[in-house]
Amino acid sequence: MATTTNKVPVFVGPSLGRDRPAYHGVDFDYRPPAAQGDVIAAAVDGPRAIILIDGYFEHVPAVHHKEILWAIDNGIAVYGAASIGALRAAELSRFGMVGVGVIFEWFESGELERDDEVALVHGPEELYYEPLSEPLVNIRSTLSSAVCSGVVENDFADFLIDRAKSTFYPERSFRRLLGGLDRKADRASAERLASWLPSGRLDQKRIDAMACLDRATADLQQLSSENRRASSEFVFTDAFAQLVQCTAATMPLGNSSADGLIQLCSHTAAGLTASAAIGAAALAIDRATQGPVPVHSLSEAVNCFLEQVPQADIGPWMKSRNLDIDTLSRMLEELARVERSSDEAEQLVHRLVHSRLKMS
Repeated sequence: MATTTNKVPVFVGPSLGRDRPAYHGVDFDYRPPAAQGDVIAAAVDGPRAIILIDGYFEHVPAVHHKEILWAIDNGIAVYGAASIGALRAAELSRFGMVGVGVIFEWFESGELERDDEVALVHGPEELYYEPLSEPLVNIRSTLSSAVCSGVVENDFADFLIDRAKSTFYPERSFRRLLGGLDRKADRASAERLASWLPSGRLDQKRIDAMACLDRATADLQQLSSENRRASSEFVFTDAFAQLVQCTAATMPLGNSSADGLIQLCSHTAAGLTASAAIGAAALAIDRATQGPVPVHSLSEAVNCFLEQVPQADIGPWMKSRNLDIDTLSRMLEELARVERSSDEAEQLVHRLVHSRLKMS
């Protein structure tokens, strides 16, 4: 894949908050936390690198391993750190994903395994993803520093970590951890820690996110586009083809990423290509006749659509696919026209495929 953009996508949210640091020689394109399909949508533009820091993984489908592998296979350097980026980097480091930071090292070594270690609740984009809970990795890092500084004993730190692990991640906070303690000795330790926290608390996710940007900047300043090495080991599975198609369907036509995804579909998803080719031929044949939209076929197309998407769900369905009513109407009209001439078009396409097979 050739480089078509100088921008380097960075998927980040609460790990950096309102900070969006600029670096000399690298044009970082800061984007919201990544969801499933976002990495492959970024990869089709051919950036030199992609940086994955924050992402969704509970109520929204998470970034899929396969889309990261596809980007790497096309010569794109993919970095991960701090949050879901550290998780994916630990899982895919042997395939070429570059992990950065302490949190990545904890997961890669097997010291940490649960994804709720990096989970937190945060505010919306308009409030710069303000954290509303404390991620367990930050609690671990802070308590380790407190022990090293002589603020608390190791046993008390272990007790608090166990307490945090048993707390649902949206409810984790130092205030909650240090409240309601039964033993007098624990309450005394909690008071010392509470007094130390304003100056001693460590935001390990932020530290690792910044380290990842530093590492990527240093690498990219030395790496020219000519040095990129694409491989041919990626296996394009049916599941990945479906992911590509679903991602393309949610993006507006004309968007460069959407166009790249559609082109990727046409090159690799044979079944989709054949269906689209027959449909295009049918539409061309039907329009050549300059006939009106067939009412019966249009009625069937609308009924088929309503069977799949109940009327009450049409609004959310259209919004999820970036459609307006005019575009939906045009799509249904085209499907009706295709239906009228599909048999003739299928014979034409099959005849051309047969001729090409003979010639090759």
